[in-house]
Amino acid sequence: MNQANNDRSMRMPREIVLTRDIAARRALLFRLWTEPEHLMRWWGPQNMTAPSVSVDLRAGGAWRHCILTPEGTEYWSHGRYLEISPPERLVFSFAWENQEGRAEHPMQVTVEFHELGEKKTHLVFRKVELPDDTELKLQTGGWVQALDKYAAYAEAISREG
Repeated sequence: MNQANNDRSMRMPREIVLTRDIAARRALLFRLWTEPEHLMRWWGPQNMTAPSVSVDLRAGGAWRHCILTPEGTEYWSHGRYLEISPPERLVFSFAWENQEGRAEHPMQVTVEFHELGEKKTHLVFRKVELPDDTELKLQTGGWVQALDKYAAYAEAISREG
């Protein structure tokens, strides 16, 4: 093994870990991650919308989402559900699609929902196997914004009853 390969294998895998304490029950928060009508309201960074969301919520089931920039550029991603444990945990694969619609570098997302009381939940978001430092930086920023949208949407829905 040459030194470059050895250095690469010794490096820690690129990972995003984000947390939020959200004033909503975890059953609601789980639903907001798994039901298309809710995903369309928060998926993607602040200045983007999610005009297309499909979900086949079962182990091995596929999902596919599109985020749309204000300029009209579409970014498609898809994956498969690996673990569904309502309302505690959701694990799925994630890959951006290239221009031909084929998956780019596969990653894995884990979302955990921990009760903090009657109407408060601690969310832990983890995404692993990011392909490079640029993607790590871009996706961290995007997911921080998406989770901000998610938390605001969840708390608004929770207040409505």
